[in-house]
Amino acid sequence: MTLAACVLLSLVLSSCGTWGQDGLSIMCGFETGPAHELRKRHNLTPADLHNLSAQLIETEVETHFMSYLINISWSLSMDASIKELTATKICVMSKGTREHFECIRCNYTEKFQSQTTFGNRRWEFHYVGFPVEPETFYFISAYNLPPANIYEDSPSKSIKLTSPGCKDKVMKYSKSCTEVGSLWNPNITVCKIEAKVEVNFTTSNLGTKYTMLLRECEKCDVSVERDLVTKINETRTSVRIPVSDQSNNISVQIIPYFAGCGYDCPRHKGTLIKCVQNQSNGPITIDSTGRYVCFILAALFIIVCVIAAVACFRRSCDTKQIFFHRTELQQPVKVLVIYPKEVCFHHTVLAFAEFLHKHCQSDVIIDMWQKRRIAEQGPVQWLAIQKETADKIPVFQSLCIVTGSANADSTEISMAVLGEWNPC
Repeated sequence: MTLAACVLLSLVLSSCGTWGQDGLSIMCGFETGPAHELRKRHNLTPADLHNLSAQLIETEVETHFMSYLINISWSLSMDASIKELTATKICVMSKGTREHFECIRCNYTEKFQSQTTFGNRRWEFHYVGFPVEPETFYFISAYNLPPANIYEDSPSKSIKLTSPGCKDKVMKYSKSCTEVGSLWNPNITVCKIEAKVEVNFTTSNLGTKYTMLLRECEKCDVSVERDLVTKINETRTSVRIPVSDQSNNISVQIIPYFAGCGYDCPRHKGTLIKCVQNQSNGPITIDSTGRYVCFILAALFIIVCVIAAVACFRRSCDTKQIFFHRTELQQPVKVLVIYPKEVCFHHTVLAFAEFLHKHCQSDVIIDMWQKRRIAEQGPVQWLAIQKETADKIPVFQSLCIVTGSANADSTEISMAVLGEWNPC
């Protein structure tokens, strides 16, 4: 990660409170200068921290890969001075490819009423928020506030932590490592062809400049150096380098040039492998041979499938002549059902619509089935669109008669259909 990204991630994580035991919490944030408690004298100050520890923990970052953060934990001393404790300040200095120094201040949200928790244990707290760079030394120090007065002993605790390099299973996915090629696998093959060595490798999208160092023996001090510039988006490249006929212990190193590491990028080594000689097409490496085997197997598979298809075709034919009839797929008829809004008529319309849909395979358009689309388009616009696309439009009329407390549904149905129409 870049320095700006690291600071931003720490700021986001530190904006939330970190809980200790029994519900008493802390609120942490960055503090760039000295603590304001140093400006005045204090009659009573808290004791030193009892313990300070730190470890790397895995967490998922915005790239959806796992990354490391520093988890800092500390416990308080069990004495009466804990009542004077208001905050703990933690400072982290990193030394690696870049140096960085920052401090956080963790304020306790409440005054301590007892020296221990309810379980008669020490008060313990932790903070997670410092991002981790590869191969970096972290010097972590912490002390309680208010601090000791001037000319008095200032108690503090300090520890050291070292982060792994880009070969670590988690660290290799960090931005700092991917920029120097931690995920690049060149897949180098080295094949000797008479008085030449053919080197094949997979290029990286991080750069197009590469340097190859060829040694004809392990104890040779002189190396053959060859610079190579590949094309953009080229995935595989091949180079031939002249060597002596007696060289059989050849090794090749490929040094990439990436923007993240310049001329100091990690090197990749390849050793000599056996070649397959082909008189017509020249030398072929083992990788090319494997490719040809795949093509032959694919051709055999296609031939077997054709033979099986012909056998099934002959077995299924009972006559000498076979007639193929082309079946045209008929589109379902779109039916727009229009009906009055009386409550007593809804079940009749729904029964008719379900009959058309299930038994006549019609594409029924009815407002009770498209309430969401009506809400989005509006009833007037929805009806206008459906009328344009519908093939048939049956219109229902009903007469609901109410007598006393009983309802009698006397339904008078008239069908006004555009064109002659058979429901099924």
